[in-house]
Amino acid sequence: MVTLTTAFVEKKCSETQSNKSLTKEIDKDHVKKMTHLFMNYKSITDIGNFVSCENLKIIYLQNNEINKIENLHFANNLSELYLQHNNLTKIENLDSLRNLKKLYLGYNKIAIVEGLENLASLRELYIEKQRLSPGESLCFEPRSCLTLATCLQILNVSGNRIYHFNDIRNLTKLQVLEAKYNLLKSIKDLIDSIKNLPYLQELFLQGNPVTTIFRYRANIIGNHDKLALLDGKIVSENSRNFMKKLKIEKQLQETKKKFKIIEGCSNTSPVLKQSTSKAVVSQHVGSELFPLSNTSTMQFQSWKASINTLPRPFWISFSKSKCEYSRQLTLPFI
Repeated sequence: MVTLTTAFVEKKCSETQSNKSLTKEIDKDHVKKMTHLFMNYKSITDIGNFVSCENLKIIYLQNNEINKIENLHFANNLSELYLQHNNLTKIENLDSLRNLKKLYLGYNKIAIVEGLENLASLRELYIEKQRLSPGESLCFEPRSCLTLATCLQILNVSGNRIYHFNDIRNLTKLQVLEAKYNLLKSIKDLIDSIKNLPYLQELFLQGNPVTTIFRYRANIIGNHDKLALLDGKIVSENSRNFMKKLKIEKQLQETKKKFKIIEGCSNTSPVLKQSTSKAVVSQHVGSELFPLSNTSTMQFQSWKASINTLPRPFWISFSKSKCEYSRQLTLPFI
């Protein structure tokens, strides 16, 4: 077992310095002045007390055997923390890292994104390919989501058996979302989610079942205005305009089908046809593409406003003579 302490840091720094120079000794205040700590690949199992390194801005602790995040309360200036390829099962004890901007937690055993509610400066979160138990999938704790929604710009959740974006859709500041090799299946859920991400510019979904759906790429591009890169391929402005045009034509075709169904009903009054047609247009045509006047207050027209009298009974139209003749035919013979 190896514990990360001030003495351990000084020892490793001395070894590094001796390898560089046989004559020059390490400065006594070197540990206090350090801004970058390289402790990756050191077989560290525990994070102990190394408070002397108070000026650290970046800590590299990847590729160790660390089981718990702890003893980082002193690192108020820390902006980047690398903890990927360890044995972490929980995100904790990061409340004091108010200036943390990048957090790397990939290749651990974390099932819940939590403990980030005080990290209002966090810009990038990498939590890809967690070693989860069978049946588990990565999920987000609501309090952490509320904080991340105000600051997070880059998120990597690849390879975590994610079925939907119900949590991620609330992270409205996202610019880059990498969610490769998950279990996303619903194109409708996917479109609804990315519509809530107005600043999204890069989206990576390779290896998900949803990418095999017919016109998957066209649906994604046609429903987002800012997307510039999809699955590693550039989205040109011409391509986006073409997809939007196809979307408009499809909506028009669906609307025309509805009109034909309404007009084909011979027993429907003209007033009902007109009011129903307007309702169909407002429902099937997006307001941002086809603006309609007063669509929010549109109602069916009143029957009384257009029909003043009830239909005349059919027997009124018969002449008196015909009625008498008919009555005579029905009289019994004497």
